[in-house]
Amino acid sequence: MSVPKIVLLTIYAVLAGLALTQGGTPAGDWGLRILGILAVVHSIEVLVFFKLCQQAGGSLPVHLLSVFFFGVLHVKEIKASQVGA
Repeated sequence: MSVPKIVLLTIYAVLAGLALTQGGTPAGDWGLRILGILAVVHSIEVLVFFKLCQQAGGSLPVHLLSVFFFGVLHVKEIKASQVGA
């Protein structure tokens, strides 16, 4: 797993931690809002890049889940692997 993906997972964990432990406070509310916005944006990316994920080979559900969590970071990896193939 690449460093940017690890950083992104860490950010998600911090936001989720704030939302779960600081509920009702501004920090907890903002953590939940940001996670919600990211979920909507990444859901749109899944729809936009669905065909690319189908053509990538390998497990389609894994590609779609990776696009949901990492967005364009995973799409760049898919495109790089297709160029190298």
